[in-house]
Amino acid sequence: MKYFNTILIVITTILFLAAGIFGLSISFNIEGNQMALKVFQNMINYMMSGETAKVLAIRITVFSFSLLLVLIGIFTIWGNMQKRLSERTVILQSPMGEILVSLNAIEDFSRVVRNQVDGVKDIKGRVISTRKGMKVSAYVTLYSDHSVADVTQEIQKAIIQYIQFTLGISTEIKPNIIVNKIAYRPKEEKK
Repeated sequence: MKYFNTILIVITTILFLAAGIFGLSISFNIEGNQMALKVFQNMINYMMSGETAKVLAIRITVFSFSLLLVLIGIFTIWGNMQKRLSERTVILQSPMGEILVSLNAIEDFSRVVRNQVDGVKDIKGRVISTRKGMKVSAYVTLYSDHSVADVTQEIQKAIIQYIQFTLGISTEIKPNIIVNKIAYRPKEEKK
């Protein structure tokens, strides 16, 4: 499917470039505009002129190419919709059917982890589901009165436990922790 999508993107790009170059060329030159219209009109008149084998071959070629373009458009739309759906959900299998879990629901680990791990001021989670698995990232603001290494390891453990328990899965999850800021904790908050 990956190669198919790449081929569709290349063909679509070439068609858009060709249409764009054609549009630019006829918009700058009135004679070019008239010549292009005359060529298209002559082609259409020739295709409608009779039922010879040559005309039928041209009609079949134009029909096939047009059908190919329509199918490329449909597959491009369908592929993009499927990709977006799969990137924003996790599919779990159960004996009664599939269960789709929104990644927004999984990203709620930030509230749990913030309350569970001491030394975390703020945390924002991001989860992406790909064919290779889930990519989990957490952007955190830590307090300066704790070791960054210790707190980030605790955050990783808490995220792994939360996601595995919530989804009921045992697949390996390696969350990336990005420390955005280290904040000073006032003495009043330490108590």
